Amino acid sequence: MSELNRHKNNRVLRWRLLSTASAFALLGCAFGAAVASEDTDQPVIWIELGGQLNRLDDGQEKIAPPFFASVSKAGFTSPLTLEKPSPYSIDESGKIGFQPSGADWVFSASVRYGRSSGKSYRHQQTNEIFPGFRTIQPTEARFRYAETTTNNAETHAILDFKAGKDIGLGEGGASLLGGGLRFAQFQSKSGLAVYAVPDYARTQGTGLPHKYFHNYSARAQDRISFTGVGPTLSWDASMPLSGGAQNGQISFDWGLNGAVLFGRQKSTGFHQTKGVLKTGVNIPILGFYYHTTHYTHGGPRNRLRMVVVPNLGATAGVSFRYANAKVSVGYRADMFFGAMDGGLDTAKKQNVGFYGPFASVSVGIGG
Repeated sequence: MSELNRHKNNRVLRWRLLSTASAFALLGCAFGAAVASEDTDQPVIWIELGGQLNRLDDGQEKIAPPFFASVSKAGFTSPLTLEKPSPYSIDESGKIGFQPSGADWVFSASVRYGRSSGKSYRHQQTNEIFPGFRTIQPTEARFRYAETTTNNAETHAILDFKAGKDIGLGEGGASLLGGGLRFAQFQSKSGLAVYAVPDYARTQGTGLPHKYFHNYSARAQDRISFTGVGPTLSWDASMPLSGGAQNGQISFDWGLNGAVLFGRQKSTGFHQTKGVLKTGVNIPILGFYYHTTHYTHGGPRNRLRMVVVPNLGATAGVSFRYANAKVSVGYRADMFFGAMDGGLDTAKKQNVGFYGPFASVSVGIGG
């Protein structure tokens, strides 16, 4: 336990040092540019708060043992339809930008955080096929049934530290070319439990009633994650469509970004499928027992590897600025290629993508 705590503390310390160093570098560059600047009416600091409705990519491999087909054939809901996680998440974002008076350099730090979770439970069964048999064997199943329980949760965080130079774009436009450091962390966990007797049957001939049924179960727990950091480049541009900044201005905004992240990919969990076939007569007091066969498949996994993850993103939208306040709406997409290990028994590259509409409010201070 102490070794685990030391590992966690070291990891937290490394990221704190990285964040502190990045912040000091950002402030140092900003101070150097401020010394050489001249006063204007342009705000020195911009603070932005926003949110985004994200459509999430789900490429994780699902447990799908053959008996799921028997569950569907019996007229019950397939567990596969209940394994799907929530397709959406709500992101929250914040950004602070610093542009020294009279300078064309902009320094910024931003963070995006989002999460989603869900769970489901479904129990279905038929009527008892032979209710009177309960008095002889009260613990035996006398109907077909299927029961599925699922749960899932995911979180994602993206931090950017950037410095950029405004090279201008036509009359009144802005074109900011920037670079810096991007940090990303994605985590996902899920669980599944299925219990089913989809084919219970009883036959009555000249002798004792014979029964035939499979008793199935499937269980799985999965945790996958990626943590990485690397250089990033971006281009953010804005072109006025009408009006002026002091009396109300509408602009068209767009941007492109790319990064290469170096980090750790981890996948842990287990899955197990069990099947029991029972046939014949089971009346122990008379010396009759089922003929039973078993099978069990699955096991644990623990994979850890270092990976390189390319990242590409784009934004487009419109903004309305009045004096030192601005409201923006638009659409943003960010794709991280091969960021997660979504496989079960073997590794499988899984892309992580976030895309959807966003809105933000910005306030300028100083100047």
